[in-house]
Amino acid sequence: MLDLLIVIFGAMLIAMALADLVNTLVSTSTSPARWWPTYVIGRSMFVTLRNVARRLPDESSVRERMLSAFAPLLVIVLLATWALLQITGFALIWATLDDIDAIEGFADSWYYSGVVYFTVGFGEIVPGDTIPRAGAIIEAFFGVITVALVIGYLPALYAAYSDRERQLMTLDTGGTERITPTDLVMAWAPDADPKKIDVQFEKWEQWAAGILETHSTVPLLVLFRSHDRRQNWVTALGLLCDAALHAQIINGATDGYAYWFLRRAEAIFMEVTQGHDLTPYQQRLGNTDNSDFFLDLYQRLSDHGFDLRPYEDARAYGRQVRATFGPAMEYLIDDLLCPRGFWPLGSTVQSWSSQHEIARFDS
Repeated sequence: MLDLLIVIFGAMLIAMALADLVNTLVSTSTSPARWWPTYVIGRSMFVTLRNVARRLPDESSVRERMLSAFAPLLVIVLLATWALLQITGFALIWATLDDIDAIEGFADSWYYSGVVYFTVGFGEIVPGDTIPRAGAIIEAFFGVITVALVIGYLPALYAAYSDRERQLMTLDTGGTERITPTDLVMAWAPDADPKKIDVQFEKWEQWAAGILETHSTVPLLVLFRSHDRRQNWVTALGLLCDAALHAQIINGATDGYAYWFLRRAEAIFMEVTQGHDLTPYQQRLGNTDNSDFFLDLYQRLSDHGFDLRPYEDARAYGRQVRATFGPAMEYLIDDLLCPRGFWPLGSTVQSWSSQHEIARFDS
């Protein structure tokens, strides 16, 4: 009876490892359940790292390096976990059999299981009957499949990361300061032509659709950070959402690609924060009065030459739409320790017009 219970427990360990492996690396519709080993291990490790990182200054390069190293390290830890669970599960099964020569205890059984799993094949412990021989082949197959899936997963992971980050490098206003939504909209349409804003959001809607697809099927991408510590995909998504809200109050750009971008972005935030409590952030957003801030950006857009919707109508619309993504965005920024702001790459390089003004001033 005891041997039967040991075999069942070993089989459960193997099944749990394989199910988690498939859910993480193979399934196109991953389960958000919090009892998966991947979630338990990843969340526990990240919470520990985050508590340490929060003790460091926001601008610390050490803090950003720690956060950047976490996701690649987690991939290695998960591979080790899946292998360890399977090796231990098979070791429990082998320990109950009498048909494997030279196994005298669980330590020998665990060693034999590891040798078979990684197909090392030293040969000092040999299965002597049909069942353990067949089991050894099955375990070796599981080991090969696990390593092969992880190796095949990495190119897809980094390809999706590259696609995300490559377009972020084009998010620029031509200046050297932190990019604001208002500056971005005015940079996209220097002559106040709303059609130019729509053209920009056409490509960013495709970017958002790619984020929605890859970050829902490959959740580990959420943890991968940008090369520059002043950039992050969550911050960029929030920046573009606010810029899309600007477009929605500009006559001629309303209900164009900016609208569809907001739809994709809302879906991203819902997917990534599924199962998390956003109540404190919803309450905070509801109690925040941004009337002065909105009046300032409304005036700047008007002074730039845009034809705007009536102020009260625009303000009510903006508040309503921002409530659909604002709490999730703020939660992710706090949870992932994202930078609060987005700066362009190469921000020390001046535009031709800026150089011209400096030369004229010097003369």
